[in-house]
Amino acid sequence: MNDSVHRSFLERQFEEAMALAASSDILRLMPIPESPPWQYLAEYRCKGLIQNPTGEIVEHNLFAVGITFPEDYLRHVDIGTVVTYLGPEPVVWHPNIQGPFVCLDIRVGTSLVDILYGCFELLTWNLINPGDGLNPAASQWARHQDPARFPIERRPLKRRAVHLQIEEAAR
Repeated sequence: MNDSVHRSFLERQFEEAMALAASSDILRLMPIPESPPWQYLAEYRCKGLIQNPTGEIVEHNLFAVGITFPEDYLRHVDIGTVVTYLGPEPVVWHPNIQGPFVCLDIRVGTSLVDILYGCFELLTWNLINPGDGLNPAASQWARHQDPARFPIERRPLKRRAVHLQIEEAAR
């Protein structure tokens, strides 16, 4: 890789994303063993929805997404190249996901942390656009659901820091 700007971008993405993963009970992030990494496997252990083989929409708790930053990422974005739904269930259920394609608002220079949050928001139904998306059947299904059903997962991606100060009580 000869582009120093792209290399610097990738190094910063690695540092920030690994810090996010270290502070998450939900996200496991695995970079390819290259320096700096330009491909990642993001594993989410959170509640989301799938369509099982009998056609039922059921909760599931494991999803994997591949994220790739091609050399021209800071000049041009092809969403189909950057984010890919990998499984393990073949039919993840969301209006913006029709495996392997994931529809996220990714622009030139969107950070890895923002992409990780975006995938989490989709998988857990925190982000819903029930218009006709990539998966029209999921879009129609979502329009007929009680909005109180969503989000499916209510835990945050990043653990919240809790600072406790304990003082001795006066007697």
